[in-house]
Amino acid sequence: MAAEMSDDAVSVLRREWVFEDLLALPDDGYRYEILDGQLTVTPPPSVLHQDVIDNLRTVLLGRVPEQWRLKTGVGVRVPRPGPERYVVPDLLAASGPRPERYYEPGAVRLVVEVASASTELRDAGSKKALYEAHGIPTCLLVDPVARTLTAFELAGGAYRTAWRMTDDAPGRDLLAGVALGDLTAEPR
Repeated sequence: MAAEMSDDAVSVLRREWVFEDLLALPDDGYRYEILDGQLTVTPPPSVLHQDVIDNLRTVLLGRVPEQWRLKTGVGVRVPRPGPERYVVPDLLAASGPRPERYYEPGAVRLVVEVASASTELRDAGSKKALYEAHGIPTCLLVDPVARTLTAFELAGGAYRTAWRMTDDAPGRDLLAGVALGDLTAEPR
């Protein structure tokens, strides 16, 4: 028999979340984000997922402008008013002064999302739309299972597909000369 949930417990689950609520959550390896006031929880990444991020970060370190900093596990918070929006890309590049807790979209130059079974729709949907709406110039979506990397660039306020990396097509721009196998390989 399923346990009954009190009305108070249901209202807590359905309430609108704000960034300050995240500060009380445990540091347990799960990724906590807020999209339009609703809490989303993602399990820790798989080993392949983490390998792709590590490899991308290593490749990009020598290729991004010197004033850009590459960060993993750091969030982007869209200024209010409106429902809270705080997301954590798998990797981001930002410029400007180091913030205390999160970056605002204007400082973010590049975001990377690596698809997994639990994040694929959100990464390519609501998170990509959020990055686009708030002017983040470049978004890379990596699907290590489908073996693709799609680069989106902002043009006229909307993302357009700039290029696509597959096993048969190497990267371009910041990833010129990089093969998909370089990104999915197990690091030493």
